[in-house]
Amino acid sequence: MTFLQTLQTKLLQYTPAMQREQQTYFTSARNLARAQFQLADDELSRRLWQDVADQGLDVDRVLNLMYGCWFQDDETAMQEADHDYLEHAALRREQAGEPPTGIFEHC
Repeated sequence: MTFLQTLQTKLLQYTPAMQREQQTYFTSARNLARAQFQLADDELSRRLWQDVADQGLDVDRVLNLMYGCWFQDDETAMQEADHDYLEHAALRREQAGEPPTGIFEHC
């Protein structure tokens, strides 16, 4: 495959940052659910939680995905649970008087 074909393929497969972030949360929740609930592997669970911390992921969001969905393999259920969590988190921030987060929050 030539460089231009590779570049074109990659550009056509662009995934928005928000979707990549959501997939990171989904992957972490799925891995943790498997390690904790199916395998009952304490060491693996500890390493996966450390990975969540190292990535700076929202622990409450991960927990919501783990316990808010009966089946972590159901992409639609995960998306609905995540959407509900994000809506409630935004509402809690608003009620607490915190400024809304957004694209320019780091400025």
